[in-house]
Amino acid sequence: MYEVTVEPFGYTFECADDETILAAALRSRVFLRYGCKHGGCGTCKVQIVNGDVDLTASSYALPPGERDLGTILSCQSYPVDDCVIDASAMNLDEEEFYSGDSSRRYLTRIESVEVLTADIRRIVLRHQPGTVMPFTAGQFVNVTVPGTDAERSYSMANGSADNARIALICKIIPDGLFSKFLEEQARPDVPVTVSGPFGTMSVKLSHREIVMVAGGAGLAPLLAMLVDLAGKGSRRPVTLFFGARTAADLYVLGEIGDLQARMPQLRFVPVLTEPPEGWGGQVGLVTDALAAWQGSYAGCDAYLCGPPGMIEAATDLLVGRGLRQQNIYFDAFVPTGTIPVG
Repeated sequence: MYEVTVEPFGYTFECADDETILAAALRSRVFLRYGCKHGGCGTCKVQIVNGDVDLTASSYALPPGERDLGTILSCQSYPVDDCVIDASAMNLDEEEFYSGDSSRRYLTRIESVEVLTADIRRIVLRHQPGTVMPFTAGQFVNVTVPGTDAERSYSMANGSADNARIALICKIIPDGLFSKFLEEQARPDVPVTVSGPFGTMSVKLSHREIVMVAGGAGLAPLLAMLVDLAGKGSRRPVTLFFGARTAADLYVLGEIGDLQARMPQLRFVPVLTEPPEGWGGQVGLVTDALAAWQGSYAGCDAYLCGPPGMIEAATDLLVGRGLRQQNIYFDAFVPTGTIPVG
């Protein structure tokens, strides 16, 4: 058993050998910001001031440079000594910290399951009558896989005004727990428990041009953001790059077209690595399209959602083309957990 002290509050709690700092904090009824709980979102970053931890898994949410500066993910960190951590970057006030975890659990029911591509599904969950879940476009929920205690994180794909429903875009992963549920058991009216909302991803208030880059199911939070921008009558120029393998892997094209009708300043750039004969759009990786599209991205805000490799490559290119690192916001989509074999 180790002691963990949280600054700037000066509060100390005990953490068992097999317990993460985040789990121990929540058990002790104090609050540290968190999201996915598996190292994918980066919401739970804190600085380690004294002591040491075992950071169990590498994560795109914690680049080596941040680790070198003492940043850790509290959801992945197990103390190996008494520790002092600094949670100042979470911008918690004392009331938030001492009030404990205020995230809510919601019992929803499936409204619909839609096949978007061979390996992408959209599931729409409806809250109980009279219940809504206020959220910001770009946030996510943790979904409890029915019949298990396991949770999976998915971003909302619907606009925040539609808060009586939760629309999720999910990639089917071979042997994935939630994927198996989607393919074999998900039907209208089946109950599904979610908790949230989580995450800090959102459209930042700015006059800057917006560059969005999506791959696979990463289109979900960007779609939600576009719905909200259209609903607010935003006039900010937006370019959405959507990378896929084949034309059959592109989806919700009609909905994007509807958004373009409401937002004439929205440009949509689909990019295929295996284009069909006669394809007139961009070809190659989505970063190839970014490189060819314009010489400079200075003065833009960028929102990147998809596989970690895509995000890393797009970040390097955009920074190299003049976009400031602090104006890049990302959400890495990392599969978590599969059905045990054997």
